[in-house]
Amino acid sequence: SQSSLINQSIRDISFRKQFAVEPVLFFTRGEQITGDFSDRRIRAGDTLVLYGIWDRMIQIKKSNDFVVLTPFEAEEKHHHKPLIALFSFIGAIALAIAGLPLGISLFSGALVMVLTGVLNIEDAYRSIEWKVVFLIAGLIPLGLAMQKTGTAALLAEHIMSLLQGAHPLLIISSIAVLSSLFSLFMSNVASTVVLAPLVIGMAHIAGLDPRPLVLLTAVCAANSFILPTHQVNALLITPGGYRNKDYLKAGGLMSLLFLFIVISIFYVFYI
Repeated sequence: SQSSLINQSIRDISFRKQFAVEPVLFFTRGEQITGDFSDRRIRAGDTLVLYGIWDRMIQIKKSNDFVVLTPFEAEEKHHHKPLIALFSFIGAIALAIAGLPLGISLFSGALVMVLTGVLNIEDAYRSIEWKVVFLIAGLIPLGLAMQKTGTAALLAEHIMSLLQGAHPLLIISSIAVLSSLFSLFMSNVASTVVLAPLVIGMAHIAGLDPRPLVLLTAVCAANSFILPTHQVNALLITPGGYRNKDYLKAGGLMSLLFLFIVISIFYVFYI
């Protein structure tokens, strides 16, 4: 059927108000109309280049008044989905707070989103960053090997033995650096578990209160900016197209700043 827009101008039909899109270009018989074309009569075969949100483009695609020349795929938004996603997220956090393992809690929230149609199983599968999965899968055994074989403890004991009788500033600096180093190859929890007993023993030998030193170990275990071995850093590798040297450039200075601030605070207020 013939379009109802034929022989009307953009101004006559209140095009912008009616369709909520912006006509950017106007072509008639293959020639572009320059200048203001709001009063130009639309004829069969004329071409409009439109700019707008996907919801409006979908409506135009469904209309009998237009023939869409550029194929596109866009999912029509359902306004109930954000609420379901929000409640699923809140429910997952509530399960984690209630004591369930974090992985099971978040997986439960994702499962609810799939079952309620917020996202389909194909979208959920495509959203998995497999590079991160294999990176973490290789990192976890490495950290466990360092912990279970005693390599990490042996390294820490050797360093701690060299610090006996040293100035407190040197001791807390070494603990901060060692904890930050371990966090690059081990989980935060594992690095703290390995170092905490050694730090306590070192504190007693040096005559220092062990509590702030153990807290220092836990805080510096979060200093994981230099390499993409932390889960949060790893998630950005593919979307950002980053490489290891990018993390070294951005995270190196940040790690040094982190260490300087933390060491200064602990030395001034806790030691």
